[in-house]
Amino acid sequence: MAPSRDKFISIFISLALIIIPTHILLSLISKQQISPSDALRLYGAAIAALNIAILFAWYAQGTAGGILASAIAVVAALWLVLKMAHHYGSLLLIATFFPTNLLGYICSKTKESLISQRSLNLEKLEESINLLSESIGVRKKEAVSLGEKLRRYAVLKEAAESLSTTLLLNEVTRPVIEKTPTVIGKSGRVLIFLVDMESQELMLSASSDNLRILAKKGDIYDLWALRHRRSLIANDITKDFRFPSVEIEKTQEFFRSLIIAPLVSEHKTIGLLRMDSMYEGQFTQDDLRLLDIISGLAATAIQNTRLYSRTQELAIRDGLTGLLVRRYFLSRFQEEVHRAARSKAPLTLIFLDIDHYKSFNDRFGHAAGDLVLKHLARIISSMTKEGDIPGRYGGEEIALLNIGMGKPQASNFAEALRRRVKKEPFILRRQRHNITISIGLSNYPDDAVSVEDLIRIADERLYKAKEDGRDRVCSG
Repeated sequence: MAPSRDKFISIFISLALIIIPTHILLSLISKQQISPSDALRLYGAAIAALNIAILFAWYAQGTAGGILASAIAVVAALWLVLKMAHHYGSLLLIATFFPTNLLGYICSKTKESLISQRSLNLEKLEESINLLSESIGVRKKEAVSLGEKLRRYAVLKEAAESLSTTLLLNEVTRPVIEKTPTVIGKSGRVLIFLVDMESQELMLSASSDNLRILAKKGDIYDLWALRHRRSLIANDITKDFRFPSVEIEKTQEFFRSLIIAPLVSEHKTIGLLRMDSMYEGQFTQDDLRLLDIISGLAATAIQNTRLYSRTQELAIRDGLTGLLVRRYFLSRFQEEVHRAARSKAPLTLIFLDIDHYKSFNDRFGHAAGDLVLKHLARIISSMTKEGDIPGRYGGEEIALLNIGMGKPQASNFAEALRRRVKKEPFILRRQRHNITISIGLSNYPDDAVSVEDLIRIADERLYKAKEDGRDRVCSG
C-alpha cells in the first residue's frame, strides 16, 4: 500500500473515532428518557473513544497528528460537557487527557525511532547488497577476462609450439598470420614485412589479405616503426599528428587503426609484424603488448629459418663465389644425365679456367685472386638461364651445365661468355684489369653418355684450348 494512501486512511479512522461517538452521544442526550447516570456512562465511553482516537493519531500521524486529534477531541469533549451540564465530565476529561497524550507522544517517538532505525538498517542492507552485487559483477568480469586471457595464451602457446617445429620460412609466417587475430581477439588484416639483407629495405613476406596492400615495401607507419625500432599504435590515423596528412589521405581508405611491433633478433630489427583494421579505435595497449609477444616468438623463428637456410647454402655453395661446391655439383650432374636419358634431351658440360691465374696471384696476392674469381662467377651467374647449374670445380676451374642445350648452341654460348669476360674489366687497386678464360665442353649424347666420359672429354678439350694459346673455346 502506498504511503499517501496509508496516511489518508489513518486520518479517516482518527476522525471517525472522534466524530461517530460524539454524534451518537449527542443523539442519545437529546432524548429525554435517558437518565443522568446513563449519560455519564455514555460520556465516559465517548471520552474513551476520544482517547483511543488520540492514541491512534499519535501513533499513525506522529506529533502533528496527535496534537491535532487532541485539539479536536478536547473541543468535542467540552461540547459534550456543556450539552450534558455535568461537572464530572470535565474532571474525567482532565484525568484522561494528559496521560493519553503522554502515552501517545511516547508511542509516536518510539515508532519514529524504530522506523528510523529500520530505515538505517535497510539503507545499510541495500548498501551491502549493492556492494556485493558490484563485487559479484567485478568478479564475473574478472572471470570472463581471465578466461579470455587463458584462451589467448593457449593459442599463443600453440603458435609458439608450431613455430619451434619448423625451419622453413613460409611455415613460420603462415601460423603467425593465422594465429595473430585469434590471440589479439580482434578482426583485421595481418602483415609480415622482412628486411632484405642486401638492399636493407622492407619487403612484404606474408599477408592475410593481398588485395588491399598499397605498398609492398611498407608505408609511412611501417617505416616509422622500422626507423624508431619500437612498437606503434594508431587508434585513428586521420587524427594522428605524427604523420603527414598527404600520406594519411593515401592510406585511410584501406585502414583506420593499426598496431605494429618490430621483429627483433640479436639486437637487430629483421622485420615488422603489423595488424590493421578498417575501423577506428579497434586496438588497445593490451593488444599491442600481445603483438609484441607474438613478434618476439616470430622473430626468433624467422632468424632460425635464416640460419638454417644459410647453413644449408654453405653446405652446397662455395663461400667465395656463391657457386655450387664440387661434391654437390657432381651429384646434380648425375641427376641431370639420368633425366636427360629419360627425356632424350641434350645436355652440355662446360669447363672453363682463368688464364695465367697463378701469375696473377703471385703478382697481386691471394686476395686479388679471390676478387678475380668473384668477378668471373658474377658474369657466369648473370649469363646462365634458369635451370642451368654453375659450380666451382676446383681452384680457378669452374664447371657449368647447360640443360637442354645442344652442342652448337652451347658452343655459341661459350664463345659469348669468353668474349664478355675478356671485355668486361674489374677494378683492383684503383686500376682496371681484364682477364681471359679458356673453355672446353662436351655434349650429351653427341660426345658421351656417362658422367665420367663427359667430364674427361670436357677436361681434355679445356687443356687443348690452353695448349692452343688460351683465350679460346674448344668443342671438338
